[in-house]
Amino acid sequence: MSSEQEILDHFGEFEEDTRIVVAKKFFFESQARLYSARLTEAGIRNFISNANMMTALPLIEGGGIGLHVREEDLPEATRIIAELDYQDQNPTPEEGSFYDASHDDIEFQKALAEGDKTHFGRVIFWIVLILILLFILRSLIHTAGTLIDSF
Repeated sequence: MSSEQEILDHFGEFEEDTRIVVAKKFFFESQARLYSARLTEAGIRNFISNANMMTALPLIEGGGIGLHVREEDLPEATRIIAELDYQDQNPTPEEGSFYDASHDDIEFQKALAEGDKTHFGRVIFWIVLILILLFILRSLIHTAGTLIDSF
């Protein structure tokens, strides 16, 4: 097996009589990839199925993206998955969570984003204004030079 295939598919080779089971189903591929990475980190070979199908048809009941492991790894995988589920639902104060954002936090972030846009808008406004003034000044100088030449 090439190293490129090992990077893309963490399952690798297995015995012919090995049973493959679904450890968890997901609605979002990104979450499935995070869980897969954690299982791989723990030395549990796994693979993800139906990621493209869920992108095309996202309304499959129960989530359609499967995280598969060998049946013999299922107890350890289930323990790690339960741990990740718990951490997702109960983040520590140090980690925080985007679920914990209050209305004031959201408004503050919006104001920061608008401030960046407003500052950029002001810079563009002044650049355009200076260019217009330079164009008018050039026209006046050109007109004044024409008037002087005519006398």
